[in-house]
Amino acid sequence: MLAFDSFVAEIKNFIKDYLPEEYQDAEVTVKEVVKNNDETLTGITIQKVGSNIAPNIYLNSYYEEYENGRDMEDILAAIAEVREKNEISSFDTDAITNFEIVRDKITVRLINTEANAEYLADKPHTEVEDLSVMYAIKLGQDESGTMSCPITNGLLNNYGITVEELHQIAMDNMAKENFEFKTMREVLVEMMGGEDSPFLPPVEDDVPSMYVLTNKDKLNGAAAILDSKTMEGISERLGGDFVIIPSSIHEVIILPLNVADTDTLNGMVNDVNGSEVAPADVLSNHVYKYDSTAKKVVIAA
Repeated sequence: MLAFDSFVAEIKNFIKDYLPEEYQDAEVTVKEVVKNNDETLTGITIQKVGSNIAPNIYLNSYYEEYENGRDMEDILAAIAEVREKNEISSFDTDAITNFEIVRDKITVRLINTEANAEYLADKPHTEVEDLSVMYAIKLGQDESGTMSCPITNGLLNNYGITVEELHQIAMDNMAKENFEFKTMREVLVEMMGGEDSPFLPPVEDDVPSMYVLTNKDKLNGAAAILDSKTMEGISERLGGDFVIIPSSIHEVIILPLNVADTDTLNGMVNDVNGSEVAPADVLSNHVYKYDSTAKKVVIAA
């Protein structure tokens, strides 16, 4: 059984043997990448001669498969297949450096400040309580998912704008989005293929008290709590202040105020984060409240 460093070296040394002739002169590079919640992953890039871009293929999950008995040759073949399927001959750098092109594509992500000290070090951000709003550029979407690029301090300097201006542009773009605010039952019905599913809980006679808030892509959807129009609309529907449970960076759960005490909810969040949420997707270990008078999100006392 190879140690992780030896596994990575093996991949780097032999990956070209599993790729077509056109990749034989490609440059193979291994580097560590800091992701959300300061999770460090090891990625490999295989960049063809004459190309200015190559996908970063993370090796950590492949190593787990190796530890669980997957054959090394099978892993090399799988990585080679991923590389071939993600071939991009070139990338127009104007898509991230030209501010006039970028402006309408700037979006936001909401992450934990303390857990992302290293990740945020080279990125402009705006703090909201103990969370941070960071900014990214939407680059497109295909069958494999949404492509985006985080805005770094270097890119911000290139744009010639301040963090405050960047934040306002991102908020203006967010105001054009349609967010999903549904009862938990509506979400379960969608997940289980309709009301006929035998796994659905019985319909209660009282008014639903648990809701899910996210974006249409259900990706980095917790940032929906930053949209003032959405939050004011929820406040009107629920009759004032309400509780926000940070389910993950992708969604939050909304509860009317006083459904449960804060200590109980904080304990629940901690338990769920420790057992059900992927480390990279954790947003916070405590609940928040929307203050309908101040019209802002605060840590629940």
